Amino acid sequence: MSTLAAKTSILTCLLLMLLSAEALARCSVPYIRTLNNQTVDGRTTVSSGDSCSIRLRRSGGPTYSASIVQRPSNGTTIVDGQNRILYCSRAGFLGRDAFTYARHGESIRGNAVTRTVRIAVSVTQAR
Repeated sequence: MSTLAAKTSILTCLLLMLLSAEALARCSVPYIRTLNNQTVDGRTTVSSGDSCSIRLRRSGGPTYSASIVQRPSNGTTIVDGQNRILYCSRAGFLGRDAFTYARHGESIRGNAVTRTVRIAVSVTQAR
């Protein structure tokens, strides 16, 4: 993907997030229990061309930052300033996608920890 196409995709994703709370309501993200310094698996379902928001909840200690470890092949991910990971599928894509994010923070004992989550995304036909 070219730099211009990547930037356009990110801007489209951001605009969709800002303008469409309805699109966010169409994704399904179950609670994902994270573990200190380990990787866990999660999953979500989203309609093709739509977006999904994963809220980063506190677990054990404070979270200072989040980052995308592995980007999706058929969509875009963004870490926003609202403690969320935003995923937008590529318009027209149907199938499976995946990405990985990490939360960096402290344990309840004050030790630095990273909580990593691999998300499997099922992109379905838009309704």
